[in-house]
Amino acid sequence: MTEEDSRLIEQFEGKIRKLVDLYDTVKCSNSELRSQIEAKDKEIERLNLELTDLKESYQCLKQSKVLEVSGHDIDDTKRRVAGLVREIDHCIKLLNV
Repeated sequence: MTEEDSRLIEQFEGKIRKLVDLYDTVKCSNSELRSQIEAKDKEIERLNLELTDLKESYQCLKQSKVLEVSGHDIDDTKRRVAGLVREIDHCIKLLNV
């Protein structure tokens, strides 16, 4: 083997070592990124569950507010119903004529 061949083999070995080191670096980085993705996926799942719970709580709150009636609201509602009944009675009278 000539000196030129030995030099080429050493250069080739050096490039292979660099390539292996680069591969190890990329492999480690890839592993870290996969761990981060897994953590983010778990966080997204947790947040989706929390969102679902909050939506259910909001719906319950809306329903409870609809059912919540104060004294003023009862009087107002009675007046509205009485007004509607008077309108209906008036319409029936007009139809009977």
